[in-house]
Amino acid sequence: MEVGITTDIIDSTKYPKGVFQYIKYLVQNIAKIESNHNVHLIHYHQNPHPIYQLGLDETIVQPYSLHFPSLSKFFTNLTKMQAVLKRFDVVHFPEPRLVQVPLYFTDVKTVLTLHGGHLYLHPHDPSKPKVYREPKYWLKTSLYTKPLRLSFLKFRDKIDMYVAVSNYLKENMMKQLKIPEEKIRVIYLGVDEKFKPQKAEKEGIILSDTPLPGLIEIYYKLRKKGMKHKLVIFSMRQYGYKKAKEMVSKLDLQKEVIFAGYVSDEKLVKLYSTADLYLRLPLVETFGIPPLEAMACGCPVVTTNVGSLPEVVGDAGILKNPGDIEGLVNAIYEVLTNDGLRQDMIKKGLERAKMFSWEKTARETIKVYEEVVKN
Repeated sequence: MEVGITTDIIDSTKYPKGVFQYIKYLVQNIAKIESNHNVHLIHYHQNPHPIYQLGLDETIVQPYSLHFPSLSKFFTNLTKMQAVLKRFDVVHFPEPRLVQVPLYFTDVKTVLTLHGGHLYLHPHDPSKPKVYREPKYWLKTSLYTKPLRLSFLKFRDKIDMYVAVSNYLKENMMKQLKIPEEKIRVIYLGVDEKFKPQKAEKEGIILSDTPLPGLIEIYYKLRKKGMKHKLVIFSMRQYGYKKAKEMVSKLDLQKEVIFAGYVSDEKLVKLYSTADLYLRLPLVETFGIPPLEAMACGCPVVTTNVGSLPEVVGDAGILKNPGDIEGLVNAIYEVLTNDGLRQDMIKKGLERAKMFSWEKTARETIKVYEEVVKN
């Protein structure tokens, strides 16, 4: 079986998170699995990234121009790429993208993975950027997601099989996008082996990647209860970030709240290992790898009970309604002051994280390729 996986996101993403990580770990683990299948990585230009050094076949299709890259890739996909895809028995698109829309109409068997959903599954999602708060980010997401949502209705039935990263997402795909259940396979994401406990002293840190005003409000209330922990926020997300920084200044918390921005996986492992608690406050969540990473490093997790988080975290963490600020404050306070509870959460978290591996993700994805080709 000849399998093609589009990997352009590896070449064009500035910060290696999200779908970038999915492609990287999926490809790395597919390469480790012995099979009779030939896997080809399809992209547009030479790249020294390690996934292209794994011994897998590499298919590079040069775009017409280096100027206006998205438009050039779109027309390349509309013409030259069509013939290239005919070499394969099945092509896997790790995420729906506007530039790849012409490829979804080919006669080749196709697999499409959906990850997030708040941009095109949930048009009224409260976590989306608002035009009156973040006009630039709102415009950027609107110009991309609205055309994608409209085009999806055209190519939806051309996809042979969809991969959903959680049962929660699967239900939304069936309800919101009208995708038949028989065309969806749920495959959980994994946690990389590098995420494991390090021998390091705790540094009195609450760790979060949710730079929202609600996070600052929770932290402020914890300070009022006598907690002396610093709050470290690692994230490059734009919505809410500006308002959160304004609240930090207003509440005079500049010395206690650290906006670390993007951090590498290596630094993140250390942060998880030295933090006393990881806090995540999503309003919509279709999987959520960071809680898994935190648990794998022995860091207790407190998060919201939305979307797929009950599937991922289970009883290893504490889940609260996102609007229950006092409940979240009390839960965090209890974890930080009750050593028995904290040790129990660490133990459960370590066991829970073992249930999710990228090798398992890769093996189940290969089964989807085989199923699609067979049918």
